[in-house]
Amino acid sequence: MIRKGKEHYSSRYESAMALHGEGMAVGDIARKLGVSYSCAYHWIRGLRKPGEGNPSAFMKFLEENGPAPVLEMKKRFPKHNELFLICSRRGLGVKRARLERKYLEYSTWYCMEGQESLMKKRVEEMISKVEGFRKSLKEAMEKK
Repeated sequence: MIRKGKEHYSSRYESAMALHGEGMAVGDIARKLGVSYSCAYHWIRGLRKPGEGNPSAFMKFLEENGPAPVLEMKKRFPKHNELFLICSRRGLGVKRARLERKYLEYSTWYCMEGQESLMKKRVEEMISKVEGFRKSLKEAMEKK
C-alpha cells in the first residue's frame, strides 16, 4: 500500500470542518473521509491543520505555469526529481520528457497530464532559439 501524502489530508480538511459545522460526530467524519479518528479530532479541536506539501506545490506550479524545463524548476524546487518520483508513485498526473543531453538544463521538462501538446510546442520553440543562436554564433566566428 502506498503511503498517503499530505495532499490526501489537505484535500479533506475543508470537508471535515464543513461536516463538523453540520453537527457530525468526529468518528463519523473520520470514517466518511477516510482519515483516522485522531486526525479528525485534532482538526476539529483546532490542534492541527494539514499543510499543502511539496508535491502539491510542484503540481500547482505546473498547473498554473504550464510545462517547464529543469532550469525553471530548480529555482523553486531544488529536489524536483524526488518530487516527480513522489507524484508518479501516487499517480498524480505529472509527466516528464527528456531530450538529448546537449540541451543541458533544457533537456528535461515537466508537465501535467493534458499539457503534452503545450510542452511539445515550448520544446520546439526552445530548440528553434538554440539553433538560431548557434547559427548567429557561427556567422560571428566566420567574420573574424
